Amino acid sequence: MWISKRTDYATRAILVLSLHGDESIKIGDLAERCAVPKTVLEQVLPIMRNAGLVRSERGPSGGYRLNRAPADITLERVVRLFEGQLAPIACATRHEPEPCPMTAGCSLLAVWQDVRDATITILEGVTFADLAARSAGPWKDPRLLSL
Repeated sequence: MWISKRTDYATRAILVLSLHGDESIKIGDLAERCAVPKTVLEQVLPIMRNAGLVRSERGPSGGYRLNRAPADITLERVVRLFEGQLAPIACATRHEPEPCPMTAGCSLLAVWQDVRDATITILEGVTFADLAARSAGPWKDPRLLSL
């Protein structure tokens, strides 16, 4: 599985918001804190807002903040939001797998399903509270980004 830049940037934003607590962060500050182009955040934040992961607040002290606790947001939720199906091949998806003339007796299908299941299990088992607790360096001190 290859994670797109958009997904990478979305996970960075959620992690920074997780580290920031209940305080709103302006989009420019968020972009700087997670080393992501502001233009990309302007694309991914509305998707995450519509999915109920973040909320936006207007006004001088407004910005973005998490809509739920970091412990309630898994890496799987964010990755799936941007990547869709997590199966490595279309015939191994859980919902509406792509038909394949080789399915009967296919020794590959079980392996692809194992890869899918292992990926989902790993991503479901990691919350943004876990990631925040393990964070160091520029995640905790943005001044280290300029070094």
